[in-house]
Amino acid sequence: MESRLSGELGAQVVFTEGRGHATQLASSSRADSLAVFGGDGTLAEVVNGMDLSRQRLLPLAGGTGNGLARDLGLTSIERSFAAARAGRVQSLDLIRVEWEGAAGAGSRLAISTASVGYAARVVALANAYFKRLGPWCYPLASTIQAARQTRFPATLALDGGSPESRQVSNVMINNTRHAGNFRAFRAAQAADGKMEVLIATAGFWHQLLHNLAVLTGTYFYATAPERSARSLVVEMPDPQLLMIDGELWKGVSRAHFEILPGRLQCLA
Repeated sequence: MESRLSGELGAQVVFTEGRGHATQLASSSRADSLAVFGGDGTLAEVVNGMDLSRQRLLPLAGGTGNGLARDLGLTSIERSFAAARAGRVQSLDLIRVEWEGAAGAGSRLAISTASVGYAARVVALANAYFKRLGPWCYPLASTIQAARQTRFPATLALDGGSPESRQVSNVMINNTRHAGNFRAFRAAQAADGKMEVLIATAGFWHQLLHNLAVLTGTYFYATAPERSARSLVVEMPDPQLLMIDGELWKGVSRAHFEILPGRLQCLA
């Protein structure tokens, strides 16, 4: 891969050494385009360090889920190299996530998927025990977590509307059709100025049916309808785990999600 990147694209190749290093490498780069071999987590790290007004992103699918690359049709290294040679640029939306919690406040740009509740716990479980299974780590973790999930109180406000208090099991926000390696949000478009929101209150059997519907591509059942929105505020009196593109933050009591239309330039 290093030989092809340097030989065919004239790229200077650098390697990450741990979590957060991709952000540092991107922020110090003067290149016009950044090719990233990795999954959504690595891509998100780069996006959070790159100069969005000047630099373009080229995903090279090399992670567990590769949700953004799948949406862009870059499902192989050959397709990514062809996109780089053609110079085709597509403007994509990003999601700005701001949160508050016991450890303080934070902010991050999301490229694909964010969640509190069930989906966040699935990622935590997969990372802890099943990552070595590759793409199958998420189906296994999602089945186990369906039996373990609980409901929690939350107050939610879509697009600045009146807050609604309810018990929920999963709040999921997606900018792409894919959540990891599965096409979970069929209505999502990465360049439509909106994000898809799923707010569910589901027990084991309902969540299992939803998972089977997505895994089989039949979509015969869903725990809740997908809703398009430009912003969402979630307040949780019992702090929850927050997941953004595979990264996790504990003890979050408030999260604000806002779409940033056309902020990212991708070679696709």
